[in-house]
Amino acid sequence: PATSNSSRGILQASVENKTGLSRMLDSTLREGHDMKTFGLGTAASLASVERYARFTAAMYHVYTAMESSLDAAKSPAVAPFWSSFGGDLRRSDALALDLADVAASSSSHPPTPATRDYMRAIEAAGAKDEEDGGGRLIGHAYCRYFADLMGGQFLAAPTRYALSPAVGEGTPRHYDFGAFGAERKASVERLYASFNEAGDALASEAARRAVVEEVLLAYRHNVAVYTEEGAVWSGALRGAANLAGGVARAKLQMPRAAAPSEAAAS
Repeated sequence: PATSNSSRGILQASVENKTGLSRMLDSTLREGHDMKTFGLGTAASLASVERYARFTAAMYHVYTAMESSLDAAKSPAVAPFWSSFGGDLRRSDALALDLADVAASSSSHPPTPATRDYMRAIEAAGAKDEEDGGGRLIGHAYCRYFADLMGGQFLAAPTRYALSPAVGEGTPRHYDFGAFGAERKASVERLYASFNEAGDALASEAARRAVVEEVLLAYRHNVAVYTEEGAVWSGALRGAANLAGGVARAKLQMPRAAAPSEAAAS
């Protein structure tokens, strides 16, 4: 059985995700969430510092588009959610700093075609929400921020191991949610409650289904971004090798525990 603080355990133990819009959102994990592609793409981003920089830049552009749209949102289904959680969830500033750590920037890595398509989809969702009071941006927020909270938080250390010394202690910052992430189980339940409130604010079942369709669209755009560079399998293998090498180097640098005879002599 899943432990209570694991991602699976949190999903199983949640009360709020058993009803309303939250239940509908979680149904997309079975319908369209391609864990294999996301895992391989993430591993491939660790193949080199340069590939990591390109991946991080893509995420910076995506989050900037999403957070700009959320900042501007006036829909009664979206604005209360972002007012409550924007300060905890916002990632674009941290991603900009992560890029600077590897001597890169958003201007040196403009949006690729797949990234640009994803950004346009987010902006279109915001525009439609503005027209009809919908909650499509909730779908995009669910796709990215839940991925970060449920799995991304645990990728910081592997990234440092694989890409050290370019990626050093305290980075990548965009995986760190501070106290909100440290209290992940309670934070996720609060998010689910807010999603259900957003669903209640929507005018119809069709409007709620539009949020779900937006999640599925977001998954497809993520697959395109994660695989756009190609060489996903070979990149993932190189990333895994970098990770294994980094862990081995870290172990060699750890202080050696004194043997019993050495401890007695001292």
